[in-house]
Amino acid sequence: MFGLPLATTLLVFGFPVLWIVYTIGFLILSRNWEEDSANEDEEA
Repeated sequence: MFGLPLATTLLVFGFPVLWIVYTIGFLILSRNWEEDSANEDEEA
């Protein structure tokens, strides 16, 4: 792509894509953390 070697293309475009997917996954998994913490405090 753009005349770059495959390894360079993967480095330039692969890491940002993986980082975005990682961030979205983290946001999805952590969206209920406040509610979970509140429930733990009530039980204790």
